[in-house]
Amino acid sequence: MILDLQQGLPGEGALVADVVIVGAGAAGITLALELADSGLEVVLVEAGGASYGARSQEHYRATRVDPPSHGPAQMYRRRNLGGTTALWGGRCIPFDPIDFEVRPWMPHSGWPIAYDDMARHYPRALDWCDAGPAHFDATAALPGATAPLVDGVAQVELVLDRLERFSPPVNFGLRYRARLAAAPRLRVLLNAPVQQVLCKAGGTAAAGVELRAGAVKLRVAAPRVVLAAGGIETARLLLASDQDCPGGLGNRHDLVGRFYQCHLEGEIGRIRFTARPDQVRAGYARSPEGVYCRRYVWLSPEAQRREALAGLVVRPNHANIVNPDHRNAVLSAMYLVKHLIAPEYARKLTALEEQALAQRRSAALRFHAEHLRNVLLGAPGLAAFAATWVRKRVFAQRKLPSVFLHDPRGVYPLEVNAEQEPNPESRITLANETDALGQRRVCIDWRTTKADHERLARGLHVLQAAFAAHGGARLEFDGIDLHQAAARRIPVGGHHIGTARMGASPATGVCDVNGELFGTRGVYIAGAAAFPTSGFANPTLTLVALSVRLAQHLAAVARHG
Repeated sequence: MILDLQQGLPGEGALVADVVIVGAGAAGITLALELADSGLEVVLVEAGGASYGARSQEHYRATRVDPPSHGPAQMYRRRNLGGTTALWGGRCIPFDPIDFEVRPWMPHSGWPIAYDDMARHYPRALDWCDAGPAHFDATAALPGATAPLVDGVAQVELVLDRLERFSPPVNFGLRYRARLAAAPRLRVLLNAPVQQVLCKAGGTAAAGVELRAGAVKLRVAAPRVVLAAGGIETARLLLASDQDCPGGLGNRHDLVGRFYQCHLEGEIGRIRFTARPDQVRAGYARSPEGVYCRRYVWLSPEAQRREALAGLVVRPNHANIVNPDHRNAVLSAMYLVKHLIAPEYARKLTALEEQALAQRRSAALRFHAEHLRNVLLGAPGLAAFAATWVRKRVFAQRKLPSVFLHDPRGVYPLEVNAEQEPNPESRITLANETDALGQRRVCIDWRTTKADHERLARGLHVLQAAFAAHGGARLEFDGIDLHQAAARRIPVGGHHIGTARMGASPATGVCDVNGELFGTRGVYIAGAAAFPTSGFANPTLTLVALSVRLAQHLAAVARHG
């Protein structure tokens, strides 16, 4: 059953459930449906409505965001049924064994969960994401295809046959709405923003949640509460739930909101393939199941351990869309219609545009005229591309993930995605300013460290030396100070990680190996907020796997009382 509280309150009065889940994104919907057949009464609470609404989205606005490169807090996430999967590009990459290890060179690293414990849930998570089987090396995923991204490179520092799989992408709110409505012991409440988690006296155990339904406050009583509201909102709810817990629920050791992580992302230098074109596989391939896959360059775990480095991948990318010097009709057309692009990504283009105009010292009118010139001169090729794009992206159910344009010279900008260390000074806090519902807004203080920048710069040098030793490709950083480039990080992916982290004890984490708060029975954390470290990977697949694992745990707890 799905109830929109803007259309009226539930007729039965106060709600009672075995489990209440806060947040109907990928984590919350997976958890709710996994529990649907367990015999438990479940209430899934979503602050937004069935679809995006600007007024609801405004509640995500932060009072302060530092640094400005982080982007506004309301971007890269959605306050509606399905959560941020409405924006998701579909990339599915698992974490690797090294991501779960205690790494002496990486402060605060290590998960209380072993890799094997998590890995057994990835197949089920891939089912939820509709991304095919758990095959993440090219030999298994693409039978009959030559494995590596580029032939002839045999270096222990490089892994070239790993790949990422892509969901169609699945918008969890659209894909699973009918199942949510039909599940007999599941009620979904829309437009039901939670004000705080309710606990028994002293915060020793969960008692439910208090939410707003218009001007009315409503309580959902439950002995188990799961916060699956994303890395920023989960921290906000814990900090705001201070009625019986001064300083916030689960915050006896001042860890809630700390260790906030994104990824270090951006373009640095370029990759030049020196192998023959038939020996390079830089674009998308389709698996036998029809799933789009793509290879990448991964700094191997052996190199990470030997050189004391962090997780790092690089990918060949298309030329900068904004600067018309690329002389590419497709890229210029994409630039000229950037107002049609989702605001989250248009913002990045706008920032790049300002940089390009400053560098060229030319008028904006001339800048646009040069893009138009590219489009007119390349019209025949653009028309062919548009036909393919419409077929594979606009009308296809499983969509081509992104534009990748083959360069006949074999030269591409280098897209970088790297792990940052968990930093306790990087954090989410509450502001004094409140929103229209009286809830305190957040302040975001995202901090990377000098060690982060040094690891990224050294990692790029290791990759560069490995290619140079064996050929096939070159990484070129001519005139680039890699330390300065690493410091100019831009978390364009909007991954919000680590603010209610798992730990082996209350001194190292907010929640335990099962996601249950230390000191408060029955309150659980789901999603990327519970990740102790970020790895390099998009967090969606792992947070869905973590939700599958948590559902099994909650069902087992209910069976045994």
